[in-house]
Amino acid sequence: MKTLYTIALLMLAGMASAQDMQGILLNIERNNTTLSTLRSDNVAAAAQMNSETSIIGPTTVEYSPFFGGGADGLASSELIVSQEFEFPILGTMRKESNAAQQQVLDLQYQQARRDVLLEAKNLCYDLSGAVKMRNLLQEREHTADSLLAAYETSMKHGKATIIDVNRIKMDRMTVHTQLVQAQGNITTIIAQLQSLNGGHPVEGADNLILPNEPLGDINAISLEENIAQAAYNATTHEVRLASSGWLPSFTVGYRRNTDAHQASNGFVVGVSMPLFSNTNKVKAARARQQAAHTQVDNAHTEALNRQHALLVEAQQLRATIDSYDLPLMQQTLALINKAIGAGVLTVPEYYNQADRIHATMQELINLETRYNKLMVELNRNSM
Repeated sequence: MKTLYTIALLMLAGMASAQDMQGILLNIERNNTTLSTLRSDNVAAAAQMNSETSIIGPTTVEYSPFFGGGADGLASSELIVSQEFEFPILGTMRKESNAAQQQVLDLQYQQARRDVLLEAKNLCYDLSGAVKMRNLLQEREHTADSLLAAYETSMKHGKATIIDVNRIKMDRMTVHTQLVQAQGNITTIIAQLQSLNGGHPVEGADNLILPNEPLGDINAISLEENIAQAAYNATTHEVRLASSGWLPSFTVGYRRNTDAHQASNGFVVGVSMPLFSNTNKVKAARARQQAAHTQVDNAHTEALNRQHALLVEAQQLRATIDSYDLPLMQQTLALINKAIGAGVLTVPEYYNQADRIHATMQELINLETRYNKLMVELNRNSM
């Protein structure tokens, strides 16, 4: 009954820790300075693109005074006020092009967000492994303290030797050194998380112990593929816009001429035909489109190869982890602790067995941390 109660507590602790990690990731997404800067840059880029979609060109005001011989002062003058208009379809095409470019910017932000959260999530699993390591070393130090107290008492009654006591002291010294290093590792990882969190403290990080990372949808399309496709779509709109550069623009305005005796008013109507000025622009746009098309295929191939390599490594590592029997190690450790307490085992015999078990348990913690980080990378496309 006690075992079932302990398992239930561990499951609840794992659920709470998973929620703690989600809270950490949400805070980092909100507070990270890189993401905050990108959000501001994207707002500015959107505003800039929206300002360029109008089909109304510049308003021009021209005034020309003329002076002539025999005239006192101004002989005549000319005033022209004109307004330029693009061909109407260009405004629609530019809006579509801007929308395609905005999609690229949005996806690039999502990529930056994913990379920041991937780094944070990997750090969370590093932290979880470090906390597990610290807790294991704390148990070892507690066992060494108890054993040392018992053997110091036994030595006073002539039932133990100074060699046994010194052996226990040396083990406790080694464990304490490892424990200090483990706590330092925890402090370093928390500082890295705090840096990702914009310098703000990371709540719930001191005792973060996470369950294993579940496998998500490894067939989800990667952001790299989506960005490549969006970039290709944007270049397609760019080619279309550049190819329409021959379309005329119109000028409509008011004109007033004056001389010494009279003034005349009229209208200005003009058409601008840029027949050859956009030739190089079209060539450049088509070259960018071809490069973007190639990148779509490259991104897909790279994503498939990467996921396959990670999946194979994760499966091999999972098989290795499953070959460890943690309950057996814990049970054996408990039995040899009782055995040395009862005097069945000598100190050298105890450490000969306990050291191997502790080393294997620490190795298992490192393997599980590595496995969970591999799973995080496999799930990168479904974050």
